[in-house]
Amino acid sequence: MKQKDYYMPEMSKTQIRRFLNKGTFTGKLATVKKDGSSHVVPIWFVLDYRNNEDDLGNMYFTTFIGSVKAENIQRDNRISMCIDDQTPPFSFVTIHGTAKLYPYKQKEVLKWATRIAERYIGKKDSKAYGERNSGEGAVLVRIKPTKIIAEKDITAWE
Repeated sequence: MKQKDYYMPEMSKTQIRRFLNKGTFTGKLATVKKDGSSHVVPIWFVLDYRNNEDDLGNMYFTTFIGSVKAENIQRDNRISMCIDDQTPPFSFVTIHGTAKLYPYKQKEVLKWATRIAERYIGKKDSKAYGERNSGEGAVLVRIKPTKIIAEKDITAWE
């Protein structure tokens, strides 16, 4: 039996941006551990493309300086992240890039933690969540994409 070739349509930059901003999709962030193996965790994130309308922009999330992902990024800044829609007809965006940790500045971490919380838990509780996640030891992480693979409607029939 011969395998049939299927075409999975790629997303445009506009479609990628819309997909990444949709609802509460989480990113599955992969970082490189000391032994070279991967460490994968779900993260909440937001996109910031205000300074570059023609590009995807950067992605931001917060974490704590002693977390495994923060320690991995400090040692090796290469990351991969996959964001997927788990409902038919299924779509996904995979991002390869570099991550940078920003030293603790409470006001800046609070701004981003609150913005991220607003996306995932709503405006009503975002301020309290932002305050809880911007204390001493919290850091802001910027992901700069270097390669993006994005396919939509994987199970759709032509």
